Amino acid sequence: MTGQATFGDFLFRARCSLDPGPRPGEAAGLENLEDVIRALARLVAVMGRYAQDLTANLPEITPYDQSVLNPWTDGLFQARDALATTARFLAFRAAPLRPAVAAQPGAQARRLDAATASLRMGRDLLQTHFVTDPKGARRPRSGWAHVITSEAVTRALLTEVASIARQAADQCSALALSRSAGVAGDGQTRRRLNAACQWLWVLETSVWAAHQHAPTSSAEGELLAAIPVNTLPPRHVQRGGESVIELCEGAITSADRVRWLAWAAADRATASRNVTAASLRQIAENSTVTSHNCVCLLYALAARMARAGHGAVSDRLAAAAEAARRARGTWLDAAREVARIRTATPRQLSPAAIEAAELTAWTGRLAYLDPQWSPAHGPDRPLRPPETLAMQDVPHVIAAAHHACETLARLAHAERRQVRAAAIAGSVLVPTRSLPDDYDIPYPFTHAPRERVKSLLTRYAEAAQASRLAADIVGDVAEGVQAPSRALALARSATTARAEPTADAADTFAGRSAAPSARTGKPGAPGPVETTLLGLGVTDPGLLTRGAEIDRDAERLIIDAAVKVDAYQRPAYELSRSTGTAALVNHALQSGDLRAVALVRPVAQPVREPREREP
Repeated sequence: MTGQATFGDFLFRARCSLDPGPRPGEAAGLENLEDVIRALARLVAVMGRYAQDLTANLPEITPYDQSVLNPWTDGLFQARDALATTARFLAFRAAPLRPAVAAQPGAQARRLDAATASLRMGRDLLQTHFVTDPKGARRPRSGWAHVITSEAVTRALLTEVASIARQAADQCSALALSRSAGVAGDGQTRRRLNAACQWLWVLETSVWAAHQHAPTSSAEGELLAAIPVNTLPPRHVQRGGESVIELCEGAITSADRVRWLAWAAADRATASRNVTAASLRQIAENSTVTSHNCVCLLYALAARMARAGHGAVSDRLAAAAEAARRARGTWLDAAREVARIRTATPRQLSPAAIEAAELTAWTGRLAYLDPQWSPAHGPDRPLRPPETLAMQDVPHVIAAAHHACETLARLAHAERRQVRAAAIAGSVLVPTRSLPDDYDIPYPFTHAPRERVKSLLTRYAEAAQASRLAADIVGDVAEGVQAPSRALALARSATTARAEPTADAADTFAGRSAAPSARTGKPGAPGPVETTLLGLGVTDPGLLTRGAEIDRDAERLIIDAAVKVDAYQRPAYELSRSTGTAALVNHALQSGDLRAVALVRPVAQPVREPREREP
């Protein structure tokens, strides 16, 4: 709802770029296989960088270690090796182009380049959440960094890379084996391109094998697609009289801005001069009011859902309201404690403190009936009646409350970190008159005693814990009813172990059932015999069925034979010298049978450690 670019935007563009369907204004031209090889090499290079990112924090493994890896880690290493082998087949220097060959790349090369550009920009988006320190190590720059490195997102990203590899391999292998006059390339070029495609199928098969052992879910793909670019969202300006949806959008944007600014401030926590008592006080006071606004809003939502007959959801929202009420009390305690300190820096407000006041105003206008409500009006104004919330608005209001509670939880952690850094630097001061009489200090202010700092840090820890509980309860509801903040709940689930949403919440809104958790079967491509029959114009279902059965029998025979012989004696690159044999090998590799990998590499034998000598 913030209008920021997400990883899913670039992923969608990459998939659409590889769509072989006709494009308006695109004329069929000559396909030069050397251009296709160069374009595919660029695509493989970008996918290789994704694989390197995913394995950056994993130790190198030996063949013996590989036998004890979990399926997805094993699949990740196999995918990285398959991409490296693919790149070697594509790395041979191409022969100079003949004058007869058009300089303009063909449609397939352009599709590959478009997909490469989208994937490259998607990777750049992910990299905005990390920074490289002087020692060359990557460290987080946002809260999404931990989500990106989570197991759930790693699985989803590897699955997407494998899917795009399969899509590109299917298209490029068809060109490599094509005898059309519109495809230019000698025998060696065709074999290189086809061999590269075979290794891309190996990549996809390795990932599919991991998926069969530990299936991915649609929620993991949804979370991957929702990762936003790490930049400060544009500010929404309040004008008064906004609709409920507009108020929700403003609250969510403001919450995103507070989280971004709070992370940036906490990341610079060692610079204690940036911590001011004025900012600490304004954040604590506004967080107290925002928590109160969430209490009112969640109770209104609970009443609305109860009247709509969704009792379980209503009970969860009421529980979230009670958690938000406890969070309000802890923030109030923190505000009182902050009022007792001073800082060595001048009186100025941080950007996070200014935006925290904006969040209070947005949530207040959602909770109260007055469209011009402000914190100066206090809690005595009439609250928004539950019946004024339309059912189609309820998911958006839940999302706004979810974002607000999540922001308060993260804000408490960020504030605690800044106070700790300022205390270590000696920047937290207290009035001398507030100390016991045995403190003989001839100055109006002095460094805060350890007990005072410890008490302040404890208040922030309590505020963080209470706000976290409220955010988690609202997040469960948001995930179940498919609220716009579902990605926020999925991100939390990816980094912590949390329970699944209740069935009642999942069924609250008709027509919003989740997508299947995983694909149920491998996509089947026509085999050589069936393809030949189709090329002859055969439409008889009986003949086509017989052709498909012959293809399946040939596929099983080739795979059974491959696992019984040493593939190094005659690798697939050599087997594929003839078009007919290459088509059979390709069909076996496309089947998804993990044993077919033996056509391009031998079945790995487990490495046994030598037995120790008996004493």
